[in-house]
Amino acid sequence: MCLLLVAFLFRAALRAAAGFRVSCGKVERFICPERRFCVRAAVRGIQCRMALYGVTDKIAEELGVRIREEVGAAELTTFRGGGRAARVYEPADADALARFLMRSAEQGAADFYLLGGGSNTVMEDGEILLPAVLTRDAAEIIKTAEDERGVFIRAECGAPLAKIISFGREHSAGGLEFLAGVPATAGGAVHMNAGAFGHEIADYIVEIERLTPDFAEIERIKKEEAAFGYRRGAAGAVLRADFFLPRMSAEESVRRAAEFLAERRRRQPCAPSCGSVFRRGVLPAGALIEKAGLKGVRLGGAEISRVHANFIVNVGGASAADFQALARLAEERVFELFGERLEREVEFFSDGLPF
Repeated sequence: MCLLLVAFLFRAALRAAAGFRVSCGKVERFICPERRFCVRAAVRGIQCRMALYGVTDKIAEELGVRIREEVGAAELTTFRGGGRAARVYEPADADALARFLMRSAEQGAADFYLLGGGSNTVMEDGEILLPAVLTRDAAEIIKTAEDERGVFIRAECGAPLAKIISFGREHSAGGLEFLAGVPATAGGAVHMNAGAFGHEIADYIVEIERLTPDFAEIERIKKEEAAFGYRRGAAGAVLRADFFLPRMSAEESVRRAAEFLAERRRRQPCAPSCGSVFRRGVLPAGALIEKAGLKGVRLGGAEISRVHANFIVNVGGASAADFQALARLAEERVFELFGERLEREVEFFSDGLPF
């Protein structure tokens, strides 16, 4: 019994030592050297948690960053299934976010998972010790300039896309209506280069303010420097994005948004999901999964959508394991039948162990 307990605590310590860091446009898994001591601390129970969060909690308190414990996937992600985050930090604005991440990096504690709308994320089942930073309070949008051609606006990373569209409409400008109904924030949309109906958010970006990958300094880069591509946007922690929205009447903006939203609802499921699971290859992933006869297949509380096969929906009580099982089934079946390898675009919030 004692050996089993030690084995469990050792695994928990490895989970605590693992993390993700945004670097070069992707999330990397690694074992943080500064946290190897947690293998020993975990055996001492509560001391491990103090070692994990002591530094960042202190920084958060000094900067007025809100701290919450045991926050579930239903609140943090649009899939609404999975585990819970042991620690969530919520800066009040983009400046507080930058200060928190930079101070944490200076203290060797810059291992976080950044979350905005959570529309492209699935959380591992159980308790996730890797701390999350939620950017939703950093949602200010301002007009920086305008001329007869259109309006320049600056949005903080936590600003919902719907709010940005409405802001442009209030200033007789538009262009992002193709993203109507997408439950994402500016930071996540810029990081992933959100797109739909033949348009991409990169088409409207002018500049990006972000933290360097090591969280050492703030830099502003032109759109061209971010090397945007299909579902590939700005690397690092996006703080703000500058957009140019061309002139458009409020009536036209409302009409376009309504059309795009109606088409999205016709093509995509209404049940909770994390959006498209796989990237588009030579052939659409959804078409391949449907041809493989997997549309409507259900495991636990998750189902490959009957509306669009590239969506895995939560039909009630879905776990991350349910999602993973269906995603793997789709990958294996499509490869067996068509020789095509599906590439996932959804990101996973976990401690870094196999998920």
